[in-house]
Amino acid sequence: MTTHDVHEETTEVVVVGAGMSGLMAATTLAPETDVVVLESTDRTGGRVETVRRGDYWINVGTQFTEGTGTLIDALDRHGIEMGSLAGKSVALYLNGEVVDTSNPVALMFRTRMTMMDRIGMAIVGARILSVMPFLESQSRIAQRVRAKLDTKLASYLLKGVRSELAAAVVRSWSAQWMGCEVEETAATQFVTSVGLALADPEKIPNFSLPVGGNQTLTDVLTEDLGGRIRLNSVVRSVRQDGDGVVVDYHDGDRPVRLRAKRAIVTAPADVAERIIPDLPQQHRNAFNDITYGRYVIVGFFTDEVGPQRWDDYFAVSTPQLSFQAMFNHAAAMRNGDDRKPGGALACFAGGAHADALFDLPDEEIVSRYQQDLLAVFPELEGKLGEGIVRRHRRVVPFWAPGRRNSLPTLRDPLGTTYLAGDYQLDLPSLADAATSGERAAKAVLASLSQAAREKDSAIRV
Repeated sequence: MTTHDVHEETTEVVVVGAGMSGLMAATTLAPETDVVVLESTDRTGGRVETVRRGDYWINVGTQFTEGTGTLIDALDRHGIEMGSLAGKSVALYLNGEVVDTSNPVALMFRTRMTMMDRIGMAIVGARILSVMPFLESQSRIAQRVRAKLDTKLASYLLKGVRSELAAAVVRSWSAQWMGCEVEETAATQFVTSVGLALADPEKIPNFSLPVGGNQTLTDVLTEDLGGRIRLNSVVRSVRQDGDGVVVDYHDGDRPVRLRAKRAIVTAPADVAERIIPDLPQQHRNAFNDITYGRYVIVGFFTDEVGPQRWDDYFAVSTPQLSFQAMFNHAAAMRNGDDRKPGGALACFAGGAHADALFDLPDEEIVSRYQQDLLAVFPELEGKLGEGIVRRHRRVVPFWAPGRRNSLPTLRDPLGTTYLAGDYQLDLPSLADAATSGERAAKAVLASLSQAAREKDSAIRV
């Protein structure tokens, strides 16, 4: 860019990225200071996206809302109704049968499995359950257990297991909850993500669905910010400039230079690394240690009437099919005898399954998913709407063994630039993304306040 071609602007704080983290950061800042949000795409929400039809919705991005704190507080503050999944369960489709996983006896002994398969499943289950008590405790023993887990690949769960079925189930869990293979991620994150959901789902607080889908919240936050958000604004660089920052971006074809006192970068790790050219090597290494899971999702609105077999399941794990799980978004509305006609289902593949689907035409992906979905629930024949396809190449962050040790580096600001994202906290999730954005915004406000006090003191002297 030559100087005379660049449109110059100023603001107090610039937020890069309008996903959940960026929106939460910006709405925290907006009442206190001037803020501009730069989003490279034509929509806000990032990996949060919902498609709606009538009474139903399908999350074709992030599936669920869970956790406590910032995210749940924001939902409450904006009066967004929550559809509870209390009393709903997860099913497993194996060898042509649907079995409720909340009934271990039925899972192990009423499913068509060989003795080798049962032994394999028992070994995997025992290994997960044996470490569950140490996941949240801060005792020295628990810390040692977690440290040891962090040196292992998640594939350790299959060591000595000779059952192909058990291996398929474990790989399916990894793909559906994290979007990766067991050979890619450390055992700590796998057991935490999968173990809590499958072994003790009651430990996942506020596991629910906002009525209208996850995008209901990002839509409200977007409306609150109004003109502060600039879509189709591709950031080229974020550089420290004296006591502030300079952000170069393109507004369509027009180059713009935005000067601010502080910046919050909420972009994914690889994007953040690219647009912050002056990163110290330790920060660059920490970003490089982050890998992202990937998914291919197909949503179907359905036209059934009356109670159905899947009404009490919020998810069905399908390790032997083209997709590895089906989420039933309408489950949150099934809380009585008055069952409305229709429904909403999201089928998705993660990890290597997703890799194999990315380059196929939408029609081929929909055809494969539809055929397998009808194998699970033949009652849906003639009742499936047009498939809604989304390809996500970057969703849940995960780490290979030992790589997460570099994460604390990314929690501290880089001078006048602050970082935020779901990679910063304990368990990558929508809740952690929201919390991270709020924390960064509060740190920026504290920094601006401190700078103002120091300036006033200097003037008085």
